[in-house]
Amino acid sequence: MAEPVRILQLSDTHFLVEGESPQGGAAYNTAEAFDAVFEHAASGPAVDLVVVTGDVADHGRQDQYQVAADALGRFPWPVNVCPGNHDQDAPFSSGIGRPGVSTSRVVEIGSWCFVFADSNAGVMVADDDGRYVDPDDVDDRLHRNGTLGPREAAWIVDVCGATPADHVFVWVHHPPSVPIPMAYDAAYSAEWEEILAEVANIRGFGAGHTHIPHHYEWHGRDVYVGPALKNNFDRDAKTWLPPGYRSYTFNPDGTFSSDLHLIDDERWPRNSFGRALTALFDGEITHDQLNEIVARRAQG
Repeated sequence: MAEPVRILQLSDTHFLVEGESPQGGAAYNTAEAFDAVFEHAASGPAVDLVVVTGDVADHGRQDQYQVAADALGRFPWPVNVCPGNHDQDAPFSSGIGRPGVSTSRVVEIGSWCFVFADSNAGVMVADDDGRYVDPDDVDDRLHRNGTLGPREAAWIVDVCGATPADHVFVWVHHPPSVPIPMAYDAAYSAEWEEILAEVANIRGFGAGHTHIPHHYEWHGRDVYVGPALKNNFDRDAKTWLPPGYRSYTFNPDGTFSSDLHLIDDERWPRNSFGRALTALFDGEITHDQLNEIVARRAQG
């Protein structure tokens, strides 16, 4: 009888080069957070794969990917990474790969096909040589809540139709139709709805982006959102959360489950957050407006 497939998911690692400061005091030391997550995860049962669902580097720079690759290479299991909106395409593609750490688009294990989608592909543009590259305006990528574009959507449909595996699970940075106003994008969700209308073998999604660990059902599929290393929040309790990761078990019959692991420690207290962050999550203010509020408060 076939064995279950076991996977660990990290997301929104936001690696920095030593000496760089986390986001104005509103973020964790991601190197410290990774060490805690790594020690907890590596002391547990063996897994078949470690997945990282985007925002690997905080600013998408080559030197930050070298730090990320060094850290992720410590896992005793293979690691596969897909990009997020903080990841610039060329530095990501050239900087993260090394033996044991890859950016494969498809990984097949047992009866499962794991598809690593690029939810930033829709912002890329063709250069003079016909290659698709990031837009000149970095903000076009950085502040998006996901866009596949027709090329990526068609590729996903083709892969789901071609795989000999019985079941498909999609790893992607931006969760589709996430019920958080700050991160919801109707056009992006519609792209996934069109894909699900064409293919029947997608069983679920594993994503990141929101920094709010979550689980919800959408069109009969379970969607799991992993915690971040940069900062985490509980929107219902209105508290910060410690860094963490998810573990998954994928069964041969197409069922699967996921457990959330948060590294509770005095370094990351579950302090309450106020009205400004609530307004951000509810889509009432933007990140820029939040930063202005924080700056005004810092000035007294």
